[in-house]
Amino acid sequence: MNTKSRLVPLLLAIAVILGIGIGLFYANHFSGNRLNIINTGSNKLNYLLQIIDNNYVDTINVNDLVEEAMPTILSELDPHSSYIKASDAEESTEELKGSFSGIGVRFTVQKDTVNVMTVIKGGPSEKVGVLAGDRIIAADDSTLIGMENREIMKRLRGPKNSKVKLTICRNGHKKPLTITVVRGEVPVESVDSYFMLDKHTGYISIESFGENTYPEMLTALAQLNVRGMKNLVIDLRGNRANR
Repeated sequence: MNTKSRLVPLLLAIAVILGIGIGLFYANHFSGNRLNIINTGSNKLNYLLQIIDNNYVDTINVNDLVEEAMPTILSELDPHSSYIKASDAEESTEELKGSFSGIGVRFTVQKDTVNVMTVIKGGPSEKVGVLAGDRIIAADDSTLIGMENREIMKRLRGPKNSKVKLTICRNGHKKPLTITVVRGEVPVESVDSYFMLDKHTGYISIESFGENTYPEMLTALAQLNVRGMKNLVIDLRGNRANR
């Protein structure tokens, strides 16, 4: 019994030393791997996200983190490289293809208010009497005052043949007007206008780039050539390619 009693402390000491040794081995092994992971090749971002996901003190939505990081990464390339979120891809595709379903107006936001710049000829808004200069303050029950352009477009666009009730302030009217517009296909014209500046100089204004830009440009060039064009001015001011 005395021999066993003397061995117990010795065995406990050996077990503690072994435990400390194993702990130090694995700590150094894995911490070394982490440092290597972060500093190796093109997979740095993937490994970094894995480390954040596994070890960060708070719960992190990695997908949201990636969505926020992508625009910053691409901004380091050039002004024409950008990241389009999946939720915005359909809207971008519609503009590139040359049409979308909406109310058929071009607008700007001035002093937090939607100002109609032009009403597209033959579009849904023209049919119900919306005018250039109107100020749209609400769509259905949602106020548009203070909204950003992208959010405003989401309220004004919608499925073909769906209805939207616009609340409009118009010069000469003391009270706001209520006009219901039935959404329809709205063409997106790339070539806004073309004409002769003088006897030999043609002018073409390109408002946006899309699938129809090339054929519209050819049509404009053909018309100007018939009129005797020898010089050409292409106006890209206000082009919406990066909007």
